[in-house]
Amino acid sequence: MLPISTWVSAAKNTLFDRLRTHPVVYARLCSALSRHALPPGDYAALDVMEKTDRDALRARAEALGPIFKGIAWDELCVCIVGLDRCRRFTQAHRQDLRVDTMQLEHLIPRGFICAMEGDDHRDIRRATHRALRGTAVASNESRPDESVLEAIVAAALRDYAGRAAEHGNSPDTYSAAMSVIATSMLTWMFFGAKPESAEHRRFLAHFRELGPYGLVWNPQQRQENAFRAFRDDLRAEVEAMRAGGARLSSAGLLARMVEEGTLDESMLGNLIYQTEMARSDLKNFFRWLTRHATDDPSVLDRIAAEDAGADAPRSLAEAFVLETLRTDQSERLMRRAERDIVFEGFLIPRHATIRLCLWESHHAESAFANPHRFDPQRFLAEQPGSDRFAPFGVDHHQCPMGGVAIRIGVVFLRVLARGYGVTALTEGPAVRGAYHWEPAHRFAVELRPR
Repeated sequence: MLPISTWVSAAKNTLFDRLRTHPVVYARLCSALSRHALPPGDYAALDVMEKTDRDALRARAEALGPIFKGIAWDELCVCIVGLDRCRRFTQAHRQDLRVDTMQLEHLIPRGFICAMEGDDHRDIRRATHRALRGTAVASNESRPDESVLEAIVAAALRDYAGRAAEHGNSPDTYSAAMSVIATSMLTWMFFGAKPESAEHRRFLAHFRELGPYGLVWNPQQRQENAFRAFRDDLRAEVEAMRAGGARLSSAGLLARMVEEGTLDESMLGNLIYQTEMARSDLKNFFRWLTRHATDDPSVLDRIAAEDAGADAPRSLAEAFVLETLRTDQSERLMRRAERDIVFEGFLIPRHATIRLCLWESHHAESAFANPHRFDPQRFLAEQPGSDRFAPFGVDHHQCPMGGVAIRIGVVFLRVLARGYGVTALTEGPAVRGAYHWEPAHRFAVELRPR
């Protein structure tokens, strides 16, 4: 017979599991049963607040302190502001946290890399880093051949500018052009599908089926069918590669993993979904780069005149990309408490959602002077440490593609600057999209060939 303490613990856990969908009652009960206080703050809807006011959580941290609570997505949510604090939290409670991300175990053996832990996570990250060393945009320090990526950007911008009389510089047309650039770049880098090839066209069609209107966070039957069709197509290409009849370039991640013997079903599935998630992010990254490029034409002129091969600590193009990551592209990391946590004296109950606030941390006065001002010069003057600038994460789940994202941004910005003068026709304030803040939906630009 089980001890009474075991029965009590089981009954308590069952009660708490049921109460989690009633976050205020749940939080108050957790607080009453603990000798530690919950973080400060009322039970305001933080997700609604942040969607209507981008600066709301930073202002709340100033009023309540860097750890505070509220409700988000109808559950108890704790926000943590400050990169050093976020890093200490994730390091101290690594075993107590689960990454709140896409759940893809029904499609990918071992699941999505962003949700993996332990040996699975370590092995797939190592394999990804090894394979990346042989790709066309291997690191932020080297300057390998990027001609294919440059050609992808140039072709899409040329098409947009050349058809201006037809589409009238509409916001949707420019956004679609950025999506083409993002998907084509990633399809080349990840799978080695040459632009304009039959493989490239097929892969783009697979991605259109996966997410015709953007990333689908909870895949449904359509996405499952599209994923399996894409996976089977890639399997056939891998078999051709192993038989010596490769149609895909050896420059892609896929070929590198085949060569190194690290490609399995989990890796193959992750290549598909890492690309699917990244192409949505990159599309808006390119829109943000364009949006800031319209603010000061002289900066774009200076980027156009830069010598890409010059031996300098950092180019203006790269500084511009880093500043865009700081001001707009890097927002938050989401975790879930798997058990009760006490951090800096506060109780974070089991089941609570935890928002590690990157955007708010990057916009703190203690991190950057005039933090709401877009100023690439700050990254030319110094290299901020990871306690001030961490656009790709603060723990062992830090994005392995961070250096690649920076190089892709630099390629895009240089091709844009050298080929065109850029004028904003319609601006408007930033808006909260489905997953992230984006330039205004009506943001429209005119590209004038130089």
